[in-house]
Amino acid sequence: MSGLRKDVIAVIQPFVPGYRRPLFDAIDAELRLRGLRLEVWHDSPKGRVAARGNAASGEWSVPIRQRRVSLGRRNITYRGVLGEARRVRAVVAGLASTNIETYALALDPHVRLMLWGHGRNFTASNNTIDTRIEAWLARRSAHVLTYTDEGKSHVVAQGAPDDKVTVVVNATDTRRLRAERAAVTPQESEELRAAHGLKGRRVALFVGAFDEPKQLPFLFHAMDQVTAVHDDVTLVLAGAGPEASEVEQFVAARHYAQVVGRLEASELARFSTITDLLVMPGRVGLVAVDALGLGLPIVTTRYPWHAPEAAYLTDGVDSVWTEFEVTAYAEGVTELLGDAARLQSLRAGAEHSGASFSVESSAARFVAGILAGLES
Repeated sequence: MSGLRKDVIAVIQPFVPGYRRPLFDAIDAELRLRGLRLEVWHDSPKGRVAARGNAASGEWSVPIRQRRVSLGRRNITYRGVLGEARRVRAVVAGLASTNIETYALALDPHVRLMLWGHGRNFTASNNTIDTRIEAWLARRSAHVLTYTDEGKSHVVAQGAPDDKVTVVVNATDTRRLRAERAAVTPQESEELRAAHGLKGRRVALFVGAFDEPKQLPFLFHAMDQVTAVHDDVTLVLAGAGPEASEVEQFVAARHYAQVVGRLEASELARFSTITDLLVMPGRVGLVAVDALGLGLPIVTTRYPWHAPEAAYLTDGVDSVWTEFEVTAYAEGVTELLGDAARLQSLRAGAEHSGASFSVESSAARFVAGILAGLES
């Protein structure tokens, strides 16, 4: 990176997960219609994050190095991007107090800074100091992009003008998911069932990282109770992560469970044709968008640290929410599996809700926010 690049909008990311690539492709396409282009400045994942095996890159990728220091349960990150940030049209950084380089970007009059994030901390308790720092960053920025209306409301309540905050609505490539699901033939579905020993079985699918926020021990203990009533149900776990060995141990002790590894988008679309429902008692994030896009109801809990995308789900319409307690959750799953009409109603509700999500619409909102920030 060198020289002035005033046609560039740079987005800073720790790394690019695979599900994010379609969104960045769509943002780049939208920007190019306006004589601009996207660069995503990112590093590669490390440690527990790398264990998920879902890193990606694109034509917009620009590698950078980041340094991370752990202070207790907090990860403080620094990326030396100030010099390059002065050379581009605008920089979109994460709205987080733990990204130290953002302070310098906010204070430099030669940098047009925008911020992108949850708006408030959904996945952990809100620290007063962090909230004040992030409010200051939001006020110093040209524009703020949040995932949900709730995130926007929090940023506005902290002092940012309403017209300075755009809700982009987070999304995965649901159009592709739906198209690939529709292309699966009944014969292919039966072949998939046979390949995984699922003939004559109903499928409760978990999709996500094998890590602590997903509450996998909770899920297994609940499914012990569910399968005691519905012995034709198989729990299929699709994912990878730092708790993979613990998951394998749980599965080895249970005849009703199996692990299929990470499912790429096309594989998830195929698997959705033999899936009855998603079981996600712990943190729900972008899986909510995938599930709605595929017309799959989710059974979840009132776990306190859901990601903001959980707000896209509506209890009783496209999902079932129970208390965050094993038996309550088991009863919720058991009752739904025993009520075919209700399950079908939730499927229809999920499909209807999912029709409003796409990376194209999210990219359009994202770029509209950027343009507003360029004009401010």
